Amino acid sequence: MKNFIRNICAVSVCAVMLLSGCSNGDGSAGGGAQNTDTGTGKPTAMRLVKSTEDGNTGNVTLQPGDTYAVISVKDYGDITVKLYPDEAPYAVYNFTELAKAGTYNGRTFHRIIEEFMAQGGSADGKSSGGDSFDGGSFRCEINTSLRHYYGALCMASAGGDQSDQFYIVNNKNPVDGLADYYKDYADGTEQQIELQDMYLGMIDKNDESMKRYIDYYTTQKQFYTDYNLGVNAMLETVTDRVTSTYFQKGGVPFLDGGYTVFGQTVDGFDVIDAISACEKVDDGNGNISKPAEDIIIDKVEIFTK
Repeated sequence: MKNFIRNICAVSVCAVMLLSGCSNGDGSAGGGAQNTDTGTGKPTAMRLVKSTEDGNTGNVTLQPGDTYAVISVKDYGDITVKLYPDEAPYAVYNFTELAKAGTYNGRTFHRIIEEFMAQGGSADGKSSGGDSFDGGSFRCEINTSLRHYYGALCMASAGGDQSDQFYIVNNKNPVDGLADYYKDYADGTEQQIELQDMYLGMIDKNDESMKRYIDYYTTQKQFYTDYNLGVNAMLETVTDRVTSTYFQKGGVPFLDGGYTVFGQTVDGFDVIDAISACEKVDDGNGNISKPAEDIIIDKVEIFTK
């Protein structure tokens, strides 16, 4: 029985990594019921807001009063990103305070996959370690006005837990059939919820040696439950403008509803493209996603226009 549980655990881990693509490290647990409040406190459960406002849809420009970040990358240049404190309040607070504290200075973009995303900000440069500004992790803030278009700035997540790592969407290929993307992932998350329930049903709850597996599958069930709620909200709030933006700009809509978007690039797309095109080597886990030469973040500065 124990060997069987270990085997299905390994399969489930692979499924999660293929779905998320943006783990922030140790896969530590989080969870709790969904939260639909719009407060600015640290989310201990997924925070979901349905909106058909433009957010980062369409042509995003900086307007007077906007908060923005300039991510300076050594030997590459600057990426200027508009931030959305009203739509993703804690994620923006966390990122800006970490930046002001100099946390990102000297860190790297450690994981880059072309036509997907460039991930950085890891404490150890290997996709693990690090805390949020207030310590520990926090849960996703999903606002349906913010989507994973080309140039979106997002929080990396391990099973819904976020801390200091971020990623920038680098896929600029046109996306068509948007509703089908959302429907497929809604169906996929439902299947994963059933799968986690099946795994939990196979475990002897009275066996203390099985506790870590119970915790793991319970956490994964919560992640997929949240994801399912989020992706369905994305489907329900699709507008013609959203569809047009994905087709014109590109992006990765399959991450919508499961990961926090909190910014949108307005300048420095050439830097994103150059970083994404760098030579890559094996990351030690069989993935050709580690830059052959370190891509270093000199600093991240926060401004108000």
